[in-house]
Amino acid sequence: MVTVGVLARFEFKVDDESAAEQFFRGGRAIVDQQPAATVWFAYRLGPGVYGAFAAFASDKDRQALLSSGGPKIAAANVGLFVRPPSFE
Repeated sequence: MVTVGVLARFEFKVDDESAAEQFFRGGRAIVDQQPAATVWFAYRLGPGVYGAFAAFASDKDRQALLSSGGPKIAAANVGLFVRPPSFE
């Protein structure tokens, strides 16, 4: 049963669809290695603004993704963003 999730928001410096697509492809590869993720979506909110959502059965599973996923790949690509992405 799904009990927790992660909602992330990313604001890219330029409205470059290819940079965002490449970034989210890398994120998806990390999620695919986390079998505990029950669902993962990346979406566009507007010019240069994107989000991602993942859901999990437990907070332990959620923390496993956060320790290896979005925050880590965002830190490695800090030059892409207007401000650091948020992970809630």
